[in-house]
Amino acid sequence: MNTQELKQGFKDSFPIILGYLPLGFTFGVLARDAGLSLLQAVAMSVLCFTGAGQFIAAGMFKAGGSLIAIILTNLLVNLRYALFAASTVPYLRERIPPALAAALSYGLTDEVYAVSMNRYRRHPAATPYLAALVACSHLGWIGSTLAGALLGSFISSTDRLGLNFALPAMYISLLIILLRRRSHIYAALAAACTALLVGQLFPSTMANKFNIIAATLVGATLGVIWDERR
Repeated sequence: MNTQELKQGFKDSFPIILGYLPLGFTFGVLARDAGLSLLQAVAMSVLCFTGAGQFIAAGMFKAGGSLIAIILTNLLVNLRYALFAASTVPYLRERIPPALAAALSYGLTDEVYAVSMNRYRRHPAATPYLAALVACSHLGWIGSTLAGALLGSFISSTDRLGLNFALPAMYISLLIILLRRRSHIYAALAAACTALLVGQLFPSTMANKFNIIAATLVGATLGVIWDERR
């Protein structure tokens, strides 16, 4: 095993973990407030590991949504990971065995994707690096969820702490890391406009969750088109 790649994976996971601390903590608080037990809240972070999906699930649990509706909504919201995974194939195909790559893809979150893709631009993909990045990030998410679920009863409102802005703030920071060319900026702006437009057209309905998928498809498509024209 390449210990240098392993150490780099640990190192690169620190910013992700720091971002996960307030997010996971907030989820733990919201999950308990929604009626989930300590074990259920932590188990969701262990088995699901999808920040946006978990926040949506907690909100729907609290609102009395059915289990089928919660599952379908999460499938819709998390379809973007199929596109993320597809874009990593050229980097992982000849470096990491397919079965191992499939197992590690379980930890393919927005943050892990952004950090790993940024590294693949300068260095070849390596199993120790990706394994360390995924494992440490996941443990950070689980630990912060546990802390939030344990201490949630002492917090009356996460809004007063400003934790409700933690998730979009992290996504904005990750986006900035990946913006290298003018075409990337245009694609990002197009995706943002699409998300806002779809959100306005379908307010307060399940269809509103489609704005994430629509924005991903528009941004990715335009990005590929503009890059090919360079």
